[in-house]
Amino acid sequence: MAASNQKIKQVLEVAPEPTAALPAVIPLTPSPVALGTLQASSPTALVSGAAEMAHELAVVIDKQHLFTVIQSKRFVNVEGWTTLATMLGVTAREVKTTEHDGVYVAVVELVRMSDGACISRASAECGDEKPWNTRPRYARRSMAQTRATGKACRLAFSWIMSLAGYEVTPAEEMTPIIEAVQVEAPPARITASQHKLLEAQIRDYKLDRERVKTWLKKAWHVEHFTELTPVQFESLLTRLENWVGEEYAKAEAASALSRDVYPFSGVVYEH
Repeated sequence: MAASNQKIKQVLEVAPEPTAALPAVIPLTPSPVALGTLQASSPTALVSGAAEMAHELAVVIDKQHLFTVIQSKRFVNVEGWTTLATMLGVTAREVKTTEHDGVYVAVVELVRMSDGACISRASAECGDEKPWNTRPRYARRSMAQTRATGKACRLAFSWIMSLAGYEVTPAEEMTPIIEAVQVEAPPARITASQHKLLEAQIRDYKLDRERVKTWLKKAWHVEHFTELTPVQFESLLTRLENWVGEEYAKAEAASALSRDVYPFSGVVYEH
């Protein structure tokens, strides 16, 4: 018994071995990251590679004019978005397209060409808004698929498109605004014959040509006669007649002797 107690005492008196202190920060090896075929050892390297790709993408988009300018901003067409996808080793694949009451809804996936993995997925519709609600069925179906493709690309790659210097909304999603811009096309100008007639009228009425041009600039912001629209042209002819009539009446009332003098040199044309 005494021998056992002595053995236990010896065990308790043995000093514990010191434990090595753990470092405050444990360094980890950065995990590789990938986006399509764009691979890098770290997020920082991935962004750097994306910036380089964005520069090359901008060259292609600008050279091929794959964008639409809307209110002074550049919106990339779907061809530009799919160009970016191809650069990343990704392609679009239609999943399904359905139709109800003339409205088409398309679902499109972006898949990696190397292994078929789905990178992004989106749906879009077309058919109930102007002017698409009056267009053929095939056109509405195609636009729904186009919008879905652009949207899927935007969901995955909008940050790269932003690095390239463009808006991150595909141009096809801005269709109502595009149509409105197209409707607001510059009006037609007067023909060469109409311009010739206008010059003849001013000369025959013995009006001051420069004063007429000054009035045009103030009233309609028109610098030259050739910039007049047909509607403005007709209105101006009427005004020329009125100006002549007014000045002739003033001249008659002022003095019979002034009939032989052109009373139009000092006229101030009023709007």
